[in-house]
Amino acid sequence: MKVAVVGLGYVGVALSVVLAQSGYDVVGIQRRSYRSGWKIDWINKGRSPIRGEEPDLAEFLLEAVKSGKLRAVENTHEINDSEVVIITVQTPIKGDKEPDLIHLINACREVGKNLSKGSMVCIESTVPPGTTEFVVKPIIEESELKLGIDFNLVFSYERVTPGHLIENLRMLPRVIGGITTDCAMRGKEFYETFCMGEIVITDSRTAETSKLVENCHRDVNIAFANEASLICKALGVDFFEVKEFVNTLPNREGAGNPYRNILEPGAGVGGHCLPKDSHLLLHSFQKTKDGFKPQLIPMGRMINESMPGYMYDLINEALDEAGNKIHESKIGILGLSYKEDTGDPRNSPTIKLIELLDIPVRVHDPYIADHLLVKPQSLVDTILGSDCLVVMTRHSQYRELELECIASMMRTRVIVDGRNLFDPEECASNGFIYRGIGHISR
Repeated sequence: MKVAVVGLGYVGVALSVVLAQSGYDVVGIQRRSYRSGWKIDWINKGRSPIRGEEPDLAEFLLEAVKSGKLRAVENTHEINDSEVVIITVQTPIKGDKEPDLIHLINACREVGKNLSKGSMVCIESTVPPGTTEFVVKPIIEESELKLGIDFNLVFSYERVTPGHLIENLRMLPRVIGGITTDCAMRGKEFYETFCMGEIVITDSRTAETSKLVENCHRDVNIAFANEASLICKALGVDFFEVKEFVNTLPNREGAGNPYRNILEPGAGVGGHCLPKDSHLLLHSFQKTKDGFKPQLIPMGRMINESMPGYMYDLINEALDEAGNKIHESKIGILGLSYKEDTGDPRNSPTIKLIELLDIPVRVHDPYIADHLLVKPQSLVDTILGSDCLVVMTRHSQYRELELECIASMMRTRVIVDGRNLFDPEECASNGFIYRGIGHISR
């Protein structure tokens, strides 16, 4: 069976590899744009375009290309003899926080023009509830194809985390949302061929909502940790000590999670999903004209968006204690990616911090060689001569840094730690002024 995957981002590339490993003939379709067109050439050469530590991905991709099971193209005509078409294009939000579905709309138009009768279309892009039924279906049917007669349509959301792409796609449970029950059953049969996790079926709108609520839940829980850490600081209490005590509650019998599981606070929340998915959910809710006004989810988003600003305040506070002015200081930043050991800078809190600082800074990231906003430098150049070292990403490489060595390289010994990388007491014993989210200054 031939499967077409439209959109070769993090999900599209990894999904294409998993499908090829499962025996499908896979064609990945990607626009040859300035930003992403290079992925076509890389994949066809057997090179993974995904940066960072991704177990098995590069090896499996090379095997799939060599075996002829995977290739990348820009021509959407390749859709016309595919029995399954999976759309994984990005669905960002605009400056006004409204959904930007133009990539999905364009992809659906191309799919509709080229879709063979009897095929199934799977939407894996994260979308506002109702999109599969009221946006995707009508666009495909513009080509005079009828749902249930000429094609099937499902929404099935991915649950991947960078650093675990292959594992997540294979092992985690899947929710299949069909426009009709027959669509859902066909989707279930397809996903069962490569997913080992439990597969459940529902309607498309419920599945779309489940994806968004799942990510909102994590966003709000991170916001709780961030707000609790700020309260602890005001009370003169170390948040991480409090977190340890709270999380000592035992697991319930037969349950995998403890009664309480407070997450870690940090310098901000990034990535493609969490910063936007709350807005996608609230967008669809607002269209219902319901009188209820959501408060917790929007407030959680506001708290997490404020954390780079809090990092700025900590930098200013620490430099002031050292007798330095922030605009006259040399600041080195560790980490441009939003998540440790990945090369993904999308919506990274580091970007927001750099904009707030509004001064030249030096940035290092082992997985990112270039960026439109800042040119990453070597680790030595980032640290050497700096007045303040700011930790924004907890990459494994940074965990090997020795404070004595860092102290000898810096002009002023100031560390602002947004990811709980360094021990505050060790920093103090090495002569550093230390500020960190969740820790108090002693």
